Amino acid sequence: MDTGRAPHPRRHAPRPARLAAAILLAGLPLTAAGAEPPTVSLRPGADIQAAVDRHPPGARFRLEAGVHRLHSIVPKDRNLFEGAPGAVLSGARRLTAFVHRGPVWIARGQTQKGRVNAAEFCRAGFPRCAHPEDLFIDDAPMLHVGSRSAVGPGRWFFDYDADEIVIGDDPTGRIVETSVIPRAFGGTASGVVIQALTIEKYAAPIQAAAVDAEFGPGWTIRNSVLRLNHGVGVNAGNGSRILDNRILDNGHAGFSGSGTDFLIAGNEIARNGYAGVDFHWEGGGGKVTESGGGGLIRGNCVHDNVGAGIWADIDVHRLVIENNLVFGNADNGITYEISYDGVIRNNRVADNGQRGQGWFWGAQILISSAQGVKVYGNDIDVPGGYGNAVTVVSQDRVPYTPAVGNEIFDNRIVIRNVNARIGAVTDVDADNAVVAAGNRLYGNRYHLADPGERIWFWNDAEADWDAIRAQGQEMGSVVHAGIPQKTPLSCPSMAPTDNVR
Repeated sequence: MDTGRAPHPRRHAPRPARLAAAILLAGLPLTAAGAEPPTVSLRPGADIQAAVDRHPPGARFRLEAGVHRLHSIVPKDRNLFEGAPGAVLSGARRLTAFVHRGPVWIARGQTQKGRVNAAEFCRAGFPRCAHPEDLFIDDAPMLHVGSRSAVGPGRWFFDYDADEIVIGDDPTGRIVETSVIPRAFGGTASGVVIQALTIEKYAAPIQAAAVDAEFGPGWTIRNSVLRLNHGVGVNAGNGSRILDNRILDNGHAGFSGSGTDFLIAGNEIARNGYAGVDFHWEGGGGKVTESGGGGLIRGNCVHDNVGAGIWADIDVHRLVIENNLVFGNADNGITYEISYDGVIRNNRVADNGQRGQGWFWGAQILISSAQGVKVYGNDIDVPGGYGNAVTVVSQDRVPYTPAVGNEIFDNRIVIRNVNARIGAVTDVDADNAVVAAGNRLYGNRYHLADPGERIWFWNDAEADWDAIRAQGQEMGSVVHAGIPQKTPLSCPSMAPTDNVR
């Protein structure tokens, strides 16, 4: 019956629309009628990029067990890539056909040639460190030499003009691979998640990463293994989360990063730097550059890298480095360089700097031409034969100098090496007094073999305990005579190993 009344307006949207709106507000992937996004199973040999292209943003991809070779993936927003146990994403081609000639074996038809970067920074003995192609025999990288005549056991040569790889080891019965593809993941999509995958043997150039999250905001890489990539394992960007991974044995560095509000936490970062790059220029565990703030490096185990352990360099602001275990790295344990307002706290830092450059380098913690850095609550152990404790180095690097406003306090510092130093130094003579007055040491607890050791360097002079306190430093600090027994260091069980073959 017609009552003559207008229909009453709905006070609420229909339920499906309300559900869709809630999903969008939550930032979750949305498909038709608010359904769960599809999960796509991909076996080795499937075209991963074609599958990504066929499915909507938010689709999930499960890489099944086995080796997925020669893929470079540009995700869509909110894609998730997950590996089944034993899933490996490899940038390498397996070599099986060889011609044996005298002392060498030759693989023909090799036309790959990636971008050469930083050739001027190759160390002596690594003539082709800047070439991104590697050769692996049974998962071990061989040394890329500069000529056919230099090939021998453990050595190989890529004759790019002849399209031939020449190796000096008998490949019979062995797995021989060469890296071909420069990148596993990259692009500008947001909210991408990569988890439970081994990502290995990508021909990433020096300073480039196998997993590049720099240009896609909010990527998460977790519970994965990133290893044996020529350049960098993973590069973090705005809002990145690099969590609970094993970042091992990469050629240049384990990680890199820039941008803001990133988190690098719970990872083992070890033995990176096999490519032979001059690690005093760059390389080792990992480096953050040009970060506007909000970065956090927390709870990682960073050890035995060929270079520095953790490095902030070039316009990094307000980076927090906390609760990490950093040991056995060839250069400084933690470096904060030409940057501002860092916090380095509650780390355990030991046995770093064996291959440092002398002077005040090779420190457990180095503040290099930086300002406003606070170093506190750390457990610092300088080994018996090398390395420094905590040093502030001020050089002519305007606008970052003089290095002032830095505070080193409330640390436990064990010094087993009588030649080790803690203090502030400048190679700009006019700045000696400014640097000495502009930095502070206080409230630290020292363990020395002899309390009379002159371990401090301040205002261009060595100082013992009485002399450093006469300059107004180390107020509230104490010195204990005697060196505590050294405790062997190792990483706790931090991340899965299922996908490491």
